[in-house]
Amino acid sequence: MLTIKTIGQVLKEKRTSLGLDLSEAEQLTQVQKLYIVALETDDYKALPGDFYIKAYLKQYAEKLGLNADRIIQAYDEGKGITVEDKEDILENYHFVKPSERVEPEEEVPKTWRHYVPIISLSAAALLIVVGVFAAVIMNKPETPDLITNDYSYSKSEVSTSKSSTSSTKPSESSTQASSSKPEPTIAISGSSSAMIATISNISDPIKVDFSVAAGRTIWVGMTNSNVPATGQTLSDRANSLSALVTTGAENSVITLGSVQGLTITVNGKALDLSSLTTTGPNKITLQINRTTSNSAAQ
Repeated sequence: MLTIKTIGQVLKEKRTSLGLDLSEAEQLTQVQKLYIVALETDDYKALPGDFYIKAYLKQYAEKLGLNADRIIQAYDEGKGITVEDKEDILENYHFVKPSERVEPEEEVPKTWRHYVPIISLSAAALLIVVGVFAAVIMNKPETPDLITNDYSYSKSEVSTSKSSTSSTKPSESSTQASSSKPEPTIAISGSSSAMIATISNISDPIKVDFSVAAGRTIWVGMTNSNVPATGQTLSDRANSLSALVTTGAENSVITLGSVQGLTITVNGKALDLSSLTTTGPNKITLQINRTTSNSAAQ
């Protein structure tokens, strides 16, 4: 029997027929688990752009042994896929022995006592949920606006520095200029799709700038920053992004849909992205070693 199914249904049924769970499918296809779930549920909004949707569909379908061209065509046309679905008669019919048959008029009506255990358990579960919710609300700490506080602090610090400079003698000005802080340094390690950038001799605020070349579309996500949890897509319409690392954070993980045509700088110093060679999603971990009071004084 021929039936029409969505692309996600076809992909999921093929994976399950091969006996693969999501983790095994991720290893086989080299497509991240969260993208596999999005493809199998036809949730294309969870993927970073039309280019990546087609690339993941093609890669996933080929690894599962499906016709990738047919899958891409169905996606472009916004239609389902006609497949032969064999009806399992055993699933539609259930044999009941004559001794097990119960006529409707012979069924014993249920009294209110039959529902007492269910009502009791439901009430207990409801009380537990309400108690946990109340405890969370009462003990929830206030979250300070780190970005606003950092900005105010920096602004007041700059004002204090200006007034102090104007009131010092020429000899004191020359002494302060000679004891400037060392330049930040960036050490790169890792390769392929994961890289670690260790940043030393740096102090807050830490600003990370992203810019993408013309004609490129790249999705950017970043933890411990003011970047939205859903990330942001850079393209010709909005080809740059400036992010602030949360004050005091010792690391920040940057997730990228691609690195081709992308430039990243940390407080004006460029990151070397040449070790990231995969075309799929990439991850950069920023390890932050801030300037200590001793190092600043030397």
